[in-house]
Amino acid sequence: MAVMSRDPTMLKLCEPGEDAHAFMGSRIRGFDYRMMCDHLHGEEWAGTDSRALAKQFRQLGKVANLSLQYRTSALTLRRVSRVSHGVQISDTEARAIHATYLSTYPGVKKYWKHQIRIAREMGYIETVSGRRIQVGREYEWTDETVWGRESAAINSPIQGSGAEQKYLALAVLKDYLPRVDGRFYMELHDGIFIVVPQQHSDKAVVEIKELLSNLPYQKAWGVNLPVQFPVDAKRGLSWGQ
Repeated sequence: MAVMSRDPTMLKLCEPGEDAHAFMGSRIRGFDYRMMCDHLHGEEWAGTDSRALAKQFRQLGKVANLSLQYRTSALTLRRVSRVSHGVQISDTEARAIHATYLSTYPGVKKYWKHQIRIAREMGYIETVSGRRIQVGREYEWTDETVWGRESAAINSPIQGSGAEQKYLALAVLKDYLPRVDGRFYMELHDGIFIVVPQQHSDKAVVEIKELLSNLPYQKAWGVNLPVQFPVDAKRGLSWGQ
């Protein structure tokens, strides 16, 4: 969303060391962001369990960030917060959080409007790599389908670009894995699973993380992205580990 909307605050929060969920939590609760980050890592407020409180604030920020970028209403936010995240909020709180999100990231609302306009005019929208996703010409947009088509215009470029990042990662891995006698195992959601002989694992986990954190977007897609997309890596001798 940061890449597509070019919202300056959201782009800034993608830089190393920033915490977008803590930032949103601080905005919702009216608390200093940097101080909140300090408390998340152990500094105490006098007479309180400040780390636990900071975690609660951050969780609220996470719910807002994950729920509201695709035009979720305040009413739906309250339900999603309870059902998906186990966080209870009132109608008043939901409306306040909704308003806080939109004022924090004005570029997101502009992105919604831009995508809907493009979709109506062209009948399709594009992912970051330029792949077209058809949503139908405007004369096909009926009262029953308009919300779904608008939502596709907003969601699909982001979800589609995320999928294409995975395809690009798999293409990079195809060239790399023979060097460490590795095998592609499976992919699931936003994860890629690989089997590598134990004698190569020290080298492979470092090199694969570096490769996938620096995918060749310019070479493959012809674009320079404004933020980095670092990946996490874990390894173990079994699935459970």
